[in-house]
Amino acid sequence: MKLFTRIIPIVISGLWLFAMQTQFQIGGNDLPPLAKFFSPAFGFWKNVQHPDADCNKTISDLPVNGNVVFDDRMVPHIFASSIRDAYFIQGYVHAMHRLWQMDFSTRAAEGRISEIIGAKALDFDRNKRRKGLTESAKVSVENWKKFPEAFKTIQAYSDGFNAYLHTLSPSDLPIEYKLMNYSPELWSPYRSSLFHKSMSEILCGRESDVELSNAKLFFDKDFDLLFNEMDSLTDPVIPKGTKWNFTNDRTPNDSTFLMGYIDWIREPESSGIGSNNWAVSRAKSATGNPILCNDPHLMLTLPSIWYEQQIVTPDMNVYGVTFPGVPGVVIGFNKDISWGVTNAAWDVMDWYKIKWKDSGRSQYELDGKWMDTRQRIETIKIKGRADYIDTVLLTNWGPVVYEDEKNKKFGLAMHWIIQDNTNQFEIGTFADLDKAKNFIDYRTAIKQFPYPAQNFAFASVDGDIAMTVQGNMPVKTNQQGRFVMDGSDSKNAWHGFINNDNNPYCHNPERGFISSANQRSTDLSYPNYYNNGDFRDYRGTLINRLLAQKEKWTVDDMKALQYNSYSLKAETALPFMLQNLDALSLNGKSKEIYGQLKNWNFNYDSNRIEPVYFEFWFNTFHKMVWDEINMDSTKKAVAIPSDESTIEFMKTNPDHPYFDYKSTSKIEHAHELMNMAFDSLIQHCQSDLKVKDWAEYKDAGIAHLARIPAFGKPHVRTSGSKDIINAHGKTEGPSWRMIVELNKSKINAYGIYPGGQSGNPGSPYYMQMIEDWSKGKYYSLQFMTSLPEKSGSYQIMNFKN
Repeated sequence: MKLFTRIIPIVISGLWLFAMQTQFQIGGNDLPPLAKFFSPAFGFWKNVQHPDADCNKTISDLPVNGNVVFDDRMVPHIFASSIRDAYFIQGYVHAMHRLWQMDFSTRAAEGRISEIIGAKALDFDRNKRRKGLTESAKVSVENWKKFPEAFKTIQAYSDGFNAYLHTLSPSDLPIEYKLMNYSPELWSPYRSSLFHKSMSEILCGRESDVELSNAKLFFDKDFDLLFNEMDSLTDPVIPKGTKWNFTNDRTPNDSTFLMGYIDWIREPESSGIGSNNWAVSRAKSATGNPILCNDPHLMLTLPSIWYEQQIVTPDMNVYGVTFPGVPGVVIGFNKDISWGVTNAAWDVMDWYKIKWKDSGRSQYELDGKWMDTRQRIETIKIKGRADYIDTVLLTNWGPVVYEDEKNKKFGLAMHWIIQDNTNQFEIGTFADLDKAKNFIDYRTAIKQFPYPAQNFAFASVDGDIAMTVQGNMPVKTNQQGRFVMDGSDSKNAWHGFINNDNNPYCHNPERGFISSANQRSTDLSYPNYYNNGDFRDYRGTLINRLLAQKEKWTVDDMKALQYNSYSLKAETALPFMLQNLDALSLNGKSKEIYGQLKNWNFNYDSNRIEPVYFEFWFNTFHKMVWDEINMDSTKKAVAIPSDESTIEFMKTNPDHPYFDYKSTSKIEHAHELMNMAFDSLIQHCQSDLKVKDWAEYKDAGIAHLARIPAFGKPHVRTSGSKDIINAHGKTEGPSWRMIVELNKSKINAYGIYPGGQSGNPGSPYYMQMIEDWSKGKYYSLQFMTSLPEKSGSYQIMNFKN
């Protein structure tokens, strides 16, 4: 008995020690080993006590010379004797502030998240692997090596990252590593390429082939009316009426599209990701200086996708935002030019219906012959489980991405632009823009950029403004790629790419401004057919209207325009909807809401309730109009006509049978549906609506990249919405606002993004700018031309070889 009582404490102590050193799972979430996580010497306390690396120091054991001046917002101003040294230091500083973000985001692109969080990420990883992001990244790196001098600078960036990583002990690692119990990996040019492929998936991985194929069958003769490729609202990036200096002799496509529906529950609407950029000439500037503005709209996360930075060498002095993981400045300015980008939104991902020889899918038909199916074997490591072996079927078109029979793209082969080896030096685009001096340099730099196609806005201190829709544009026949294509006919392949010189662009247009906001690139006269990957109308049309209306613009005017919350959708829809209400029958709450909407100025201001009423009323009406799809094909992926198309349709065809609501026994027209939807709004307001204004209704937030709730920012109050110039939706929005007035004597520049320079949730620089960003405020950008004589409020890091 005495022996037993002695053993018990030992056993309990052993079990306790085992528990403290072991990773457990509770509620589907992994917990780190508690002893390690709470250790004062190695655990999260270190991240709290020392949230930011010491920047006031001299580093003498690295093969570079330079200085980094950190200003009051922790923006690094890098001064180096060469571009190679500057990129080395940039990699070092990126790692210092964004190590975990860089590591995690590229692991995600590579399809390796299961290694960190387990089997719940398996489908995510399989999708990345099957789409071929890693294969494309490897090919790009081999292309980069063909430019040996430039490749040395890319390698220098990786060397800088790794130099910082080698200074860290386990206790110094960002808190996410400690929570998830894993370690960072070394950087390489391959990982920079992976980041580019990941952004390509976000920006040029959008299409509606299956949905539009089914819509063409469903709507039949009404399809062209409801899915017009250029509606009356569209004001394209390149001004209407532009003359083109080339022709395309491709004949209309007579191939067979996919017939029959594909069983699948409809997916959510698109997220609203987009961007704005514009510039005004000297003639339209109040000071006589060109002004360029850019605000790319992306999914907002913490750490922020952007990192603000200046790089000064004998060959360049550039300021702007960078992608942690890629050398150089992506959006910004130097003393001679400024540039900004928006997504061109072309559809460059097409899907093909494959005719398999048998159920084993070892062969498929192409031009009357049976072709052998190739295979790529992917080994996916899973935390806490055996490896998963995935077999990817490969055709001449590309991979078969989806194997789940419930998926709308089951068995289809994908051809995506990143599969085509372009032999272009895409990463060199921004290195050359960073040191460009004029319009010719700008045009030369961007021609290296293959995808994702971007609208590159440009302004120079010489007074030039320009817009180029840059990217490799596939040569397609009419309607090709808009629908699922017949994969047994090689005529359905792309016919190469148009000559880069024929990409749409304009230089010093007569109207005195250029702009883009993800709308169509051109009018329908453009000789090469291209189709909608994710075109948007409202923002671009309103921006062009406002830029044209005002004769002279100031920087303050541009700030107001970027924060503009006016809804063109409400302007085009609401007056007609109000006219169709039975106003005389309204009373009480319904009469009150009617009066508020009638007097509303169409602005989605954060403190107004009218946007809530309009959104609910219009969305209810929209669902009721297209109830045929919901009721007759609930398991089919059928595209639903857009808001723009629905608004035009209700005005021009109010008695069309589509307005008959199938849930009732009588026949309705647009007039009745508007009243029924308004009744639903009143009922909702009286019973369920608990919010006081638009910001509370929208309930926007900025999530942590790994969705760790404590590291995100909920309840961000802002004006705007996804179809508005200030395109801040629930989870996406202006990820960087920049305004640059170019003057030979002084650059006048302003910018802000919703986050902070540090990637450490415990740092005061983690979400430092969110509050000011949400209110439409800006910071003056400190464009340094030389090292400050006195440190003052600056922190200075010296690199001495």
